[in-house]
Amino acid sequence: MIRALLLSAVAPLAALLPATAVSSAPPAAAAVDRFAVCATKNYDGAELLATQPGSAEETEVIAEYGRRSCAPPALDAGILRGAVAEQLFKADFGSIGARPRRETIEVFTVDMGELAALGDAAKKRIDYVAFGTCVAASNPEQSSKLMSTAAESAEEKAILTALVPQFASCLADGERFTFSRADLRSSLAEGAYRLALAQSLSEEVVVTGTRDPSKSVKCKLQDAPGSHMRKNVCMTEAQWAARDRDNEILADDLAREAQKYNDIQTAIITRSRFPGGA
Repeated sequence: MIRALLLSAVAPLAALLPATAVSSAPPAAAAVDRFAVCATKNYDGAELLATQPGSAEETEVIAEYGRRSCAPPALDAGILRGAVAEQLFKADFGSIGARPRRETIEVFTVDMGELAALGDAAKKRIDYVAFGTCVAASNPEQSSKLMSTAAESAEEKAILTALVPQFASCLADGERFTFSRADLRSSLAEGAYRLALAQSLSEEVVVTGTRDPSKSVKCKLQDAPGSHMRKNVCMTEAQWAARDRDNEILADDLAREAQKYNDIQTAIITRSRFPGGA
């Protein structure tokens, strides 16, 4: 069934601060990784992503992991959630555009009527996920590669740097987010997981807070160059429009080149048959 994954309908996403500005202390990456591996391998960590960020249900699921021997580090729930999303991404998809490796996957949706009642912290958490999904749609390849890097590594930093050009279309003017690298990685991990799921179901991913007038990322089946395969490609409305314009320009260029080639061939044949210029 086609349905929308409502990621955010709250205040516009804000401008990203420099890397020196952090919203939380750098986590103990090894402890976070151990928790996420335990939660996903032993207790189907996907139930965490079915809870709304900042909700009582999210807190209870994390506490339940602790009671089941997966001790969560004393860190922000968003960091723990992102780590679980990362492990699930590798287990369920491996890359954005891949088919899911299991049948039942559930992620949270936002009830538009309940948004006004959410606290500022919960709204910001949802905005983080919306931002991550938008960036993942803008550059699925690099976003997928990020999941295979070690936290706080040079490889992680290189990929995050490569993704910076995609941030602009996923941010609004006038406000700011204060991200640590761990915050950023967490938002991209859950965003990549939700986008991978949306692609596999041909769903529309609604992401408010982007500069795109449609406020959404739409997935369409496209022919893969050099093969007979088709893959799901997800972009904003503005990105689709830009691709259509580029394709039109390319088609016009090819048509002109073809006409030029035909004119040259016609001239060669004419001169060979009528050397006197008749």
